[in-house]
Amino acid sequence: MLRARAQKIPVWKLDRFGLVGKLQDSPVRSDESAETVTLIPMGAARLRISAFPVIGTGKTAHEWTEPKPPPLSASHCFEQDSVEAMIDGLEPKSSNDHSIPRFTWWDHRGTAEWVEYDFDKRRTVSGVAVYWFDDAPNGGCRAPRSWTLLYKSGDAWKPVDGASEFGAKLNAYNRVTFKPVETAGLRIDAQLQPNYSGGILEWHVQP
Repeated sequence: MLRARAQKIPVWKLDRFGLVGKLQDSPVRSDESAETVTLIPMGAARLRISAFPVIGTGKTAHEWTEPKPPPLSASHCFEQDSVEAMIDGLEPKSSNDHSIPRFTWWDHRGTAEWVEYDFDKRRTVSGVAVYWFDDAPNGGCRAPRSWTLLYKSGDAWKPVDGASEFGAKLNAYNRVTFKPVETAGLRIDAQLQPNYSGGILEWHVQP
């Protein structure tokens, strides 16, 4: 064990996955009182930190920046999954790929659900590609019974114009093209199959 003097950085917090995020540049400003902390060997605790920021004062010290919230949100997300999985760039091998992170609405079954993708700035889009998660025959998730795509117009959501088929094929991307639209975000509305939940492995947005 090792004891050291330290100061808390209040905005440096665990995220929803129990991780503390990337280390930011030092020195970092903190108004917290110094205290003695006990460090234990790595592997002996769930929280593992291999490097700490240095506390400083004066012109060179800066405030710790809280990470931006994910650009995606959902009507519901299973606690062991994440909305970020839809845009992590990890390509699925199949719709039943358990080797990569996923997003699911589990354990909502047969319900109307949604996911929203908020862009950091307005952009022109003309298509999407969605890879559905389906863990048949033993799991409880299936591709949705139906779905549609909407774009953000002010504070409202409107259906895209001239959309091609909203497919629910397995083991492949379901690509939808539509009349180009400049928007700040897109939304998938999905109707789940009766008695089943559903999910998405990857969601691509095309200009």
